[in-house]
Amino acid sequence: MEPTPENLQHLATFLSQTLVPDPATRKQAEVQLAHAKVQQGYPVLLLRLVVANDVQPEIRLQGAIQFKNLVNSHWVSSETHDYHLGDADKATVKAEIVAAMLTVPEKLQPFLSEALSTISNADFPLDTKWPELLPQLMQSLDSQDPAVVIATLKTTHAIARKYRTSSHTDELWAEIAMMLQQTHERLLRTHSNCIAMVPQQAGNKQVLDVLFQTLELVARLFYDLNFQDIPEVFEDNLDTWMAGFHQLLTLPDAIKAQFAPQEDEEKLSSMHQMQRAICEAIHLYADKYIVIVEDRSSRSDERPVFQKHLPTFVEDVWALLTHLGVVPQLDKLAISAIGFLSAIFKGTHYQFFQPAHLHSIVNNVVVPGLLIRESDEEDFEDNPLEYMQRDLEGVGTDTRRGVTCSLVNAMCVHFEAAVSQLCMTEIESLLAQYQADNSKWKAKDSAIYLFIALAVKAETKGQGVVTTNPNMNIGTFFQTHVLADLQNVTAANVSKNPILMADLLKFLITFRNQLPKEALGVLFPILNVLLSSADVIVHTYAACCVERLLTVRDGAVPRVSRADIQPMLQPFLTNLFQCLSHEASKENPHVMKCIMRIVGVAQADVAAVAEMLVQKLTGILSELCKSFAQNIAPKNPAFHHFIFETLAAVIKHVCGGGDQAAVVAMEGMMMPPFQTVLEQEITEFQPYFVQIIAQLLEGRGAPLPEVYLQILPSLLQQPLWATKANQPALTRLVKAYITQAGETIVSNQPLFHQILGLIQFLMMSKMTDHHAFAILNTILCHVPPAKFPEFLPVLTSTALDRFQKLPPASNGKFLRCLIVFFSLYMAKHGPDMLLDQMEAVQAGLLEQFMTHVWAPKMLDVVHDGTDKKICQVGMSRLLCECPRAWQFGCWQIAMDAVCKMLQNNKSSGINMNGAEDDLDFDFVVSYNNSNFMALHNAAPDKASTDPLRDVGEASAFVVQKLQQASQAAPHLAPTIQALAQTYQLS
Repeated sequence: MEPTPENLQHLATFLSQTLVPDPATRKQAEVQLAHAKVQQGYPVLLLRLVVANDVQPEIRLQGAIQFKNLVNSHWVSSETHDYHLGDADKATVKAEIVAAMLTVPEKLQPFLSEALSTISNADFPLDTKWPELLPQLMQSLDSQDPAVVIATLKTTHAIARKYRTSSHTDELWAEIAMMLQQTHERLLRTHSNCIAMVPQQAGNKQVLDVLFQTLELVARLFYDLNFQDIPEVFEDNLDTWMAGFHQLLTLPDAIKAQFAPQEDEEKLSSMHQMQRAICEAIHLYADKYIVIVEDRSSRSDERPVFQKHLPTFVEDVWALLTHLGVVPQLDKLAISAIGFLSAIFKGTHYQFFQPAHLHSIVNNVVVPGLLIRESDEEDFEDNPLEYMQRDLEGVGTDTRRGVTCSLVNAMCVHFEAAVSQLCMTEIESLLAQYQADNSKWKAKDSAIYLFIALAVKAETKGQGVVTTNPNMNIGTFFQTHVLADLQNVTAANVSKNPILMADLLKFLITFRNQLPKEALGVLFPILNVLLSSADVIVHTYAACCVERLLTVRDGAVPRVSRADIQPMLQPFLTNLFQCLSHEASKENPHVMKCIMRIVGVAQADVAAVAEMLVQKLTGILSELCKSFAQNIAPKNPAFHHFIFETLAAVIKHVCGGGDQAAVVAMEGMMMPPFQTVLEQEITEFQPYFVQIIAQLLEGRGAPLPEVYLQILPSLLQQPLWATKANQPALTRLVKAYITQAGETIVSNQPLFHQILGLIQFLMMSKMTDHHAFAILNTILCHVPPAKFPEFLPVLTSTALDRFQKLPPASNGKFLRCLIVFFSLYMAKHGPDMLLDQMEAVQAGLLEQFMTHVWAPKMLDVVHDGTDKKICQVGMSRLLCECPRAWQFGCWQIAMDAVCKMLQNNKSSGINMNGAEDDLDFDFVVSYNNSNFMALHNAAPDKASTDPLRDVGEASAFVVQKLQQASQAAPHLAPTIQALAQTYQLS
């Protein structure tokens, strides 16, 4: 695809069509782009369109997004993608992307920056794989055009920011040294020149704005290049760098006044962005380089680096925070500044702080930082989802409140008793204000936040608080200031003062582990009343509280048992579904997660409400299907996931005992919406419904109802399998069909041939070949062996041919699947059939494969416990039962590999149990990617997936086979005896 004007015009047309409202036009354009992206020249064409000034801005933006995605996904080869960009395209892109980054509008730069970062990460190390990159950039850094300098610094930062996350290696450090050699002198010169110009341009805000943007990027590069270790060149010039940072943190009031935040501004000014970057840079030094110990075995080799600058910057940051106050627009700067102070408190130089400092910080930073803002109240009313994400879901570490709580934690590391006393004085004062006048609810709001920040020493998202501050009496606070207010809740006042009510519920969620079990009997009825609140945050917090309380365990025993939840089962479910009737909560994932959790705890007791549950859930799904059919985007994919998890949990607990009447009833309710999803091609729901139907199919007895066989041909259509998210679920469903009705399917020749064609289709792609083998392995177990000669030789030859063509670096997954397939073949049906088949292809083929591939690589590629067992049993049958295999030159090596794998079984402790029932379900669900989301409650029991359940322990089987071989083949007896002694087989 040449970058001609005609092709540029075609590409612009397709990109513009992806933006139109009509779904058919959009889909057609997306198909055209998908075809185009695999053609040589497409990346270059796309990049040149982004650069072209005569193309409409929105099309250039779409092109920049497409280019970034293309580079991120296909610059390097991957098992998850069928192709990667060719060398010619890569070379052209690398030759043009820097100039593009420096010339495109600022709005497009982030996308090219991310692409360039991906390329530089892949082409590591840069000094050997892209040596011309940095000289080209440094030449631009000498430009007299400030815009070019800023763009160059942005590009350099895009390359260098990987140093913040990369593992420290010699190669990485060599690249950083090369980067420093070419950049440090220019960066320091730019830093010094800009600082010198600041007082000269003190009255010119426009020039200052450019200077501060430049200095911010220099500070970010300072952070990038110092993250791994402190380079000598920085240490030698540290006084110059730190003097500059000090000057920029203590700018004259006349300059600061020009950048004072305005009410209509949300973004930080360039001055404040620069100061934020500096705070992050000195935070890095406070964490890592106050003192450097050359030889950690001797404290005498300490070398002070940042230590002498520490008092200066503590004063600077303290003054900066005092000046900032609590203006919301400056929160990001305040967060970075507080982060620096927290680092000092937690570090080894905490002695810098005296009691007077602690008192001042509590009064002037902590208490003001925890006050609820007007913007928080507005979010509570207008953006409840955003408020909850910050407050409830732990997405608050980048907020003033969140970082202030972290500061309290840091202060308690070395000053726990003193800080606890100071804060409790403030807490008591705030609570007294509320008790004197209930209209001052903000005082209690701050008190609860401060108490939580002070009392929590360690917590995890899944388990909650695991360590508390011994100076804080959580039980007394709960009884006096939380439970007392909750006991006043009635249906009439349930929505009164909702923010404070949310605070009380957050306290319960946070300290759920510390609440005594007897308190739950009091709390559950109160929480059920709160679920009836019309306020979305109140009933959501109540749902979260119930859900989290149900996850608490005392050791291995759930604190809330099936018997405990039974009296509340119907009332909870009634009010939870009522929550979903509120417009703001129609797709509330927290409510649906609570329903799912209640079903999981209730277990078989859910049978009493199963019909109601399934009807309500499928009714919700029907409404969602209508929305999808009208091209209304989903509001919350996690909500949909929890619907299906709940349905799967109902099936698991109601049908899990083999109750066929229950299975039939579930099928009657689940099949109609499943067929709707297939007919309407609602791709978002297809993987979920397929898992549900597979779960039902696996649990039913023979014969299969005709409806299952009627829909099977449509489930085998290749377009349905083309969607990556569908593939694991469809594979499981086809396996269930073969398991439950293998003979029926084989007898239907067109249907069986369709399955065999699907296997060949899946096997030819590295993204799907493992699914092909999964279906093939099921056929080995559930199709009569007499049918094997009709199709297995062809499929085996196809697999071997594909293996030989794969490059060695990317054939690990395929080899694992092939070894397990061969092993299962022999484990189930003996070695002769496979050996005859391989000999028919080429004499000695199996021995060659065993010698050069199977035996030497099996331990490297087979890791799953069930797969190991299959390999051990299959190879043992081949090597010990088959006289032809006794003559293999690799017999000892192959048997040694089996014994070594047995030894690994003992050390790793293979777990054949199913997944834990208390899975936390904290994950991100998105329809913007093709990831498959497995339903935990629909997962088959691990033991049931073992195709060799009748074999028992693999070790006993192998020992038995070795004993038989020792008698049947005396020439192998010495080798077998040596193996038995080496691996202690008995």
